[in-house]
Amino acid sequence: MTTQKDTLLRTRIGCSVAVVGFSLLVAFGLWATRPKTEISEPVAPKLSVELQTATFTNLTVTVKTQGVARPLRTIRLSPEVSGRVVEISRNIIEGERIEKNQLLVRIEPKDYETRLSEALASETRIKANLQTVEINDSANMNQLKLAERSSELARKDYERVKQLSEQGQAVSVSVVESAERTLTQAETQVVQLKQAISQTPSLRMEIDSELVAAKARSEQAKLQLQRTEIRAPFSGRIVSAMVEKDEYLQAGSMIIELADDSLLELEVPITATDLRKWIPFEEPSSSETGWFAPITPTPVTLTWSESAVDVIWKGELNRIVRFDPTTRTAMLAVRVEGKALRSDESGMPLTDGMFCQVFIPGKELTHVVALPRSAVTFDNKCYISVDGKLQTVDVDVARSEGDQVFIASGIHPGDQVIVTRLVAPLEGIIIVEATEVP
Repeated sequence: MTTQKDTLLRTRIGCSVAVVGFSLLVAFGLWATRPKTEISEPVAPKLSVELQTATFTNLTVTVKTQGVARPLRTIRLSPEVSGRVVEISRNIIEGERIEKNQLLVRIEPKDYETRLSEALASETRIKANLQTVEINDSANMNQLKLAERSSELARKDYERVKQLSEQGQAVSVSVVESAERTLTQAETQVVQLKQAISQTPSLRMEIDSELVAAKARSEQAKLQLQRTEIRAPFSGRIVSAMVEKDEYLQAGSMIIELADDSLLELEVPITATDLRKWIPFEEPSSSETGWFAPITPTPVTLTWSESAVDVIWKGELNRIVRFDPTTRTAMLAVRVEGKALRSDESGMPLTDGMFCQVFIPGKELTHVVALPRSAVTFDNKCYISVDGKLQTVDVDVARSEGDQVFIASGIHPGDQVIVTRLVAPLEGIIIVEATEVP
């Protein structure tokens, strides 16, 4: 029993020694075949970027805005007289075009024709009365001349017989009295005729005033008769129509809305900064007014925002409409009219309600550096390469348009500007242009 235990112990010890020996042998082999370590100096970090050489350029600033096209002139037609509709144009449909002076609606004219006939008859009667007064006045003037002559003869005859009677001649009293009566009658006739003639001016004035009133009634009746026909004041498009045949219309009720599509305007907003810096104004007048000087008429370009294909129109900057105190923006009127209402490229017309992008050429920027927007940080700094190392500079951004930024100062011609977007780079880090990186 003891012999077996000794044999097992010696076997275990032998295996352990063999394992340890093999491990030492493997360790020695790994140590003998180890690679040799080379010691080198540390390498400075490098930044791979894109560079652009700065150059001066000039730029005509373009102010971009937008607005909706609207007709400059839109009116609502209403009847000026009441009555039943007896005729209506077949073109009175929303969207239809009509021509100037085209008959749109006719109201029953019989009542107004009757009023006109009555007014004209009254005018004729008063004219006849005035003519009668003139004839009577002329006759009275002629009779007055005869009566004055008769009165003169009667006076001479009376004085003669009276003188004979006083001288004791054979003249009876009855003859003297008869001569006196004849004189009195002649003088009375003269007085009556003069009185009648003196009343003629006032009578003429009274009839003249009646005639003026009658003519006014005739003109009013004629005007009301004309107003039974509602015609288009200009060529345009029916925006809305609310009238049917046989309908009774009240004076003043809106029945048709008409728009003149030959002249459209867009009210477009621009910021106060753009207004002050880039919009050209004419020289202000000497008068003291609290409003802007006239805008210099400037050609502008419009594109239709809803079209996938470029649809372009040409317009003109017309005026400042108002300054909005809520948004602190100025509303400018852009006018498009005539042949310019149709696009040269596509033939598409500019119509009421189209939402358009508007490009307004402003003043010119000179001696600025154009850079990609990625080259300028949000706090107006640029990174440039000076002797192969990054340097930060402050810049003055004169204008941003699209993906470009225009620098007025801080960058000089020939500077190597880093146009790669960087976030908090290390000042003085070595710069390697992207094309030079292996």
